[in-house]
Amino acid sequence: MAKIYKTYKYRMYPNKEQEHVLARYFGSVRFVYNHFLAERKRQYEEYGKSDDYYAQSKTLTLLKKKEEFAWLKEINAQTLQFSLRCLETAYTNFFRGRAKFPKFKAKKNRSSFTVLQNCSIKDSKIFIPKFKQGIKIKEHRAFQGNVRNMTISITP
Repeated sequence: MAKIYKTYKYRMYPNKEQEHVLARYFGSVRFVYNHFLAERKRQYEEYGKSDDYYAQSKTLTLLKKKEEFAWLKEINAQTLQFSLRCLETAYTNFFRGRAKFPKFKAKKNRSSFTVLQNCSIKDSKIFIPKFKQGIKIKEHRAFQGNVRNMTISITP
């Protein structure tokens, strides 16, 4: 028997401090995606091939150790790596003829990030890494089952 996965969508009500941390998440994920997309474009133009997800993941770790990019350490590592995974998927789809070339992510468009682990819902609050008090949500229907991952998004 196949497993059934359900998606639940809730509205969040973060306080001011949580809004700032969320904004850092959105910005960091966008920065990582755009930085490594530019790197892939440059490598492909120069050498005819570019790094894959695993090479870029190692580079991300080295990038976080540099002083000018130390702010990336404030963000959950799996969230940044998922951004690289999305870039890898976009690149693969382009070269297989299933999609157009990946575009750079703009600040003005819909932003999102995905948390792959350590996320839960309790007492009308969602708990993700770096949010110990939890973010208040409008739980208009009861959540059933286990949380596999969460995608937090904002629309302008």
